[in-house]
Amino acid sequence: MSMSVETNKATLRKLDMKLDNYPTCAVEALTRLETLIASRNKQNLVMQIISEYIFLERNTKDGDGRKSQALPISQLNLFQEFQLIITLIEYFSRPGRDATRNAIFLSLFGSHLTPQRSKLLARLISTAVSGSVAPLLSSAGTWMQQVGCKTPLSLEVAQNIVSDFICYSRKTPEQLKQLPMVGPHFAANFMVSVTDLYLNDQRSNILTPPPDALLDTLTEWMTENPTLCQASQQPLVLPAGAIAMPYATPLAGLLRWVVLAPLVSNRASYSNLHLSILRTLQQLGSSSDSTALPFQDLMQIVKSLQSYCARLAESKTSPDSDEAYQKCMERFAQAVQIALNSNCITNQIQLLLVLESLPSHKLMKIVIASHKK
Repeated sequence: MSMSVETNKATLRKLDMKLDNYPTCAVEALTRLETLIASRNKQNLVMQIISEYIFLERNTKDGDGRKSQALPISQLNLFQEFQLIITLIEYFSRPGRDATRNAIFLSLFGSHLTPQRSKLLARLISTAVSGSVAPLLSSAGTWMQQVGCKTPLSLEVAQNIVSDFICYSRKTPEQLKQLPMVGPHFAANFMVSVTDLYLNDQRSNILTPPPDALLDTLTEWMTENPTLCQASQQPLVLPAGAIAMPYATPLAGLLRWVVLAPLVSNRASYSNLHLSILRTLQQLGSSSDSTALPFQDLMQIVKSLQSYCARLAESKTSPDSDEAYQKCMERFAQAVQIALNSNCITNQIQLLLVLESLPSHKLMKIVIASHKK
């Protein structure tokens, strides 16, 4: 047995956390982690404490009685899961340093989770939204940015929130409406994730519109909080030595929604959301944020429009006479014009060349010509 393993076991015995006294042992473990997590040479011990004393995970054994290489299995029952969620809510609600809270959250829920941890994380964040727990939502927003807002983990969290507060609710709860005020960083990153779930034919073969209540909620967020999209760009508070991952804004996903919406829906909320996006793009002009609308995200919109035009050609319908396509292009041209003036599109020349490949549209043609000079 190696010296490090011996040391870890001795430290665990010294902690004297009794597994049969749950969730007290989890509370004690969280407290102990605060003193251990800053030490880089004790990360293995940190992960061991989290696994054994917080999530009650055990390694399975193969037929020869040896530890399996598979992911450990949590022994938490439903009541203990509920107890852990309450414990974590209470812990993250306590006064403390943001860097410590974020470090512990990232250690608890890294980028490689067991299915049990993933489900518990989704429930934890939904509970934090329901209870307006600002410190936990702040750490959750940092976590989303670090693991990536469009990764399966973040998308699962977003989908769970939609299910809990939209699909299974007769009326959108006030807690969700007030989320940008309680946790703006989380709300902005949630929008990045949730916009990827709908009106995205790269995710599925059809354009599926978002639930009406979700569309109305995000439209209200953008109307009342014009700078919300920029909340995802706030500096992250991370532990020493941690590298902040690049941020993403929800503008590109929201723009995809409003541009492609006429192909599947005529709801007025899309027009209101479109106006809010244009207003936000205008405000970005002073910040010179050239990453707000990445070229590859705008290409996703272009490809969807190209696919739609290909279907029009199969039915021998001209894009000039298709009302839905004309409305898509009108919105797209307006957004591109303001975004180019605000200098928030990457690869501008390349984008203009790609836009020329779409069936001609009067307003878009004017936009392209004015910026190719």
